[in-house]
Amino acid sequence: MKLSKALPVAAVALCVPGVGLRALHVLNGFDVNTGLPAAHDPWVWYLAALLIAAAVLYAVLAAPLRRLKTVPFEQMLGTESAGFRMAAVIAGLLLFAGGLFYLYLTITQPEEDAAGWARALEFVYAAVSVVCGFCMIALAKAQGSRMNEKTAALTLVPLLWSCLHLLVNYRMTCIDPNLPSFAFGLVADVMLVLAFYHLARLLYGKPRPAALGFFSAVTITMAVSDLGGIGLGYLMGVGTLDWSAKMLLRGGLSVAACVMLAAELAVLCAGHTAPLPAAEPHPAQEIE
Repeated sequence: MKLSKALPVAAVALCVPGVGLRALHVLNGFDVNTGLPAAHDPWVWYLAALLIAAAVLYAVLAAPLRRLKTVPFEQMLGTESAGFRMAAVIAGLLLFAGGLFYLYLTITQPEEDAAGWARALEFVYAAVSVVCGFCMIALAKAQGSRMNEKTAALTLVPLLWSCLHLLVNYRMTCIDPNLPSFAFGLVADVMLVLAFYHLARLLYGKPRPAALGFFSAVTITMAVSDLGGIGLGYLMGVGTLDWSAKMLLRGGLSVAACVMLAAELAVLCAGHTAPLPAAEPHPAQEIE
């Protein structure tokens, strides 16, 4: 278990080189005139190599968490830490505010020739983002007390939100000729879904804490590196990539969700030698 305590530290620390390499990829990996990927760009491979190496490291660091399969959720993720609650509140408020702002942008800046179902999907996404913010705050409070069937359901809203987040991002980028510029972000969105799935699985199915630790760490590094690198590239004067306000906002919402995942990861890896009071039975439902 001592090895896994380095997992949240590594997940955050490797964001630093990730941001730098992503910025260099944004600055040098695309044609100035067309914005299309430049041929023989080495930075995309350097960034991919870093992320693959990070994933291998995270798999090693998360492996000891397999021993927690039989540990009750209240002992595994139960905490009274003020730092955890502060991080959860920050993540929740960012998702709440970001969802409202996304709703405003969807109303005031409609896409030209967008299908009705696509526009409706964005309204649903904005609304679920707001609800997800509330649920993250409530989940943090519940983790400091006994979990029951009602509070366990709070883990399902972030899972639903992450699925909608992936769907909206893919819809907005799948037909774009600059898809390689979004590829890292889309992979991060897939990891985000898997991380929230395994968080919910702790209460609604067979627990896999090692998988939760692994996917949370990968998501944190990829999402922060992607958005941070793009932001750094813009600060350095890159003008080859044309990212809309809504796309940048969705990237910001990914990072906000990663704040919650980082807090959960820190609690998961902190050690579980002092058992908490006996809890009510876990929900028996199972997520397929």
